[in-house]
Amino acid sequence: MNALLEMQSIDKRYGATRVLRDVNFSMEPGEFVVLIGGSGSGKTTLLRLVGGLERLDGGTIRLRGQAVDAPAQGVWVAPERRGLGMVFQEYALWPHLSCRDNVAAVIPKRGPERNRLAEDLLERVGVGHHAAKRPAQLSGGEQQRVGIARALAARPDLLLFDEALSSLDVDAREFLRLEIRALTREFGAGALFVSHDPLDAWRMADRIAVLERGALTQAASPHALYASPATARVARFIGAQGGFMARVRRAREGLGVELGGRFHRASVANVTEGEDASVFIRPAGIRVGGADGIPARLVHCVFEAGVYRAYWQLSGISTPLCSYEAGPPAAGEGRLHIDSEHIFVFPSEGDHTHV
Repeated sequence: MNALLEMQSIDKRYGATRVLRDVNFSMEPGEFVVLIGGSGSGKTTLLRLVGGLERLDGGTIRLRGQAVDAPAQGVWVAPERRGLGMVFQEYALWPHLSCRDNVAAVIPKRGPERNRLAEDLLERVGVGHHAAKRPAQLSGGEQQRVGIARALAARPDLLLFDEALSSLDVDAREFLRLEIRALTREFGAGALFVSHDPLDAWRMADRIAVLERGALTQAASPHALYASPATARVARFIGAQGGFMARVRRAREGLGVELGGRFHRASVANVTEGEDASVFIRPAGIRVGGADGIPARLVHCVFEAGVYRAYWQLSGISTPLCSYEAGPPAAGEGRLHIDSEHIFVFPSEGDHTHV
């Protein structure tokens, strides 16, 4: 079976600025991929290249096994001929049509059945009661829901979403995460979903792809990404905190770092013994209690979403470490146990915190 989408050595520049460099990635039919990355990482540019709204400077993009953008071969297929559904931040609804007609216009079927299908989709995304209204009569979030219904209406096998939920409130985002995921499964469609919100990735993705400075640094299932982040940025994305400096050492247990004067084995990426590196630790890997723990001083504690986030200062470490506690720890001194599988070490970023 051909991949639904293939990107081979793709390159994109704006003048002298290289926005994407040597990106290689593929998606299978029906796969839901969430693409994350910082501002300026190239996420939206990549999505627009797949949609045909931008042209490659190098490499090849294939849809369903056929090249749609290959500069070296003189191949380029217009957006309307790529068979995609697109949902962008700007809504892009036709202002002179009702919401029902905006959706019905892209449904292949003709006759009264088309309006019924349009109304059903609007109902599924939570705006069925606005079917007869024009877009200007709706809020921005409601317009985005209509845009999602319209993208689904033509039943494409690949949907492109660019920050599609960013204009919605918390409740609407959660509702639409579940509904978009259910609808794409029901229609058998794949999706490439650009977002900066970690919850979009955790709750929707079959795979998470990470762009950093125009390069694809990791693409993995949510579970694999959480277990083995490939870069410091991915470590931050999965909730690890820190970024403080330490020297990589080797002990009987393997490579690791000293924390509070004690050696801890760690997951070490692209750093060798004797080098200074940046260390990140997941709060889930820090336990408080026991006389044999590392001495630490409680510097701050705050209640957040059912748990207490306690911040501890360790000797020789510039950045406080965070643990999750069922109740507020006693003020003053405590002792910490840090699990090795939650410690990640990457090439040095300098002695600073970036959580």
